[in-house]
Amino acid sequence: MKHQMTPPDLDAIPDEILEKNNITRDQLAAIHQAMTERDQRTPAVGSEAPDFEIERLSKTGRRTGESLRLSSLRGRPVALVFGSYT
Repeated sequence: MKHQMTPPDLDAIPDEILEKNNITRDQLAAIHQAMTERDQRTPAVGSEAPDFEIERLSKTGRRTGESLRLSSLRGRPVALVFGSYT
């Protein structure tokens, strides 16, 4: 089940709050719309993960030239660690 954001009443936000945060009501509405659209494209918890292919790294973190497709691991536990290796 996806988390549903309650649409904010942007007109209820005082102008002082917007000014303090250096944002216009239109900018805030655009941000909210972009977040709503992003959430609609995000897979729900428990749904099948989108397939992708990545390059494997060696145990020392070096590029190997080998690739791995997520779907090739179907039925096996998978842990993904995202981070910067630069």
